[in-house]
Amino acid sequence: MPKKWLLINLAWVFLTLNACGWQLRSNPLLANQFGTVHISHPQSQIPLAIELTRALKANNIELVGVADSADYQIKLLDAQKSRRISALNPSARVAQYQIFQTVDYLVVDKQGIPIIPATTASAETTYNYNELDVLAAQSEETLLHNNLRKEIVRQILRRLGEVSDKQKGNQ
Repeated sequence: MPKKWLLINLAWVFLTLNACGWQLRSNPLLANQFGTVHISHPQSQIPLAIELTRALKANNIELVGVADSADYQIKLLDAQKSRRISALNPSARVAQYQIFQTVDYLVVDKQGIPIIPATTASAETTYNYNELDVLAAQSEETLLHNNLRKEIVRQILRRLGEVSDKQKGNQ
């Protein structure tokens, strides 16, 4: 009998949540349509361009392969990664690293007028380095660089959202 009542109560919970309209929602960084976009980038920035492409598609932005047919062009100008020692252990060996990523970009409209002037997006983090497990430390650093790249893409999208909102307000 207790299982029966548990199932009935669980069914009531699901029915109540469904009836009130509760649902998980995504939080898009670009709330409204932005138009067609072309991403131009140097060969060295392919991972960032791929991440940016995914994020734009997730926000229902149409991407085009030719800059002339795009309403806006995102130009990834320069990207840099760096790492520095953040802390030493008692043996004067590295205990912690701080890693940085920066990306310079600009966004121009169809006429080539910058709607976002040359801007730098940056992210940083630290991680503990274990000299006894170098492979794990390298894997962790790679994972953290991927996370930093995602954070930079979020910064670019937030900036695009701000510009989009301003342009919508001016119309």
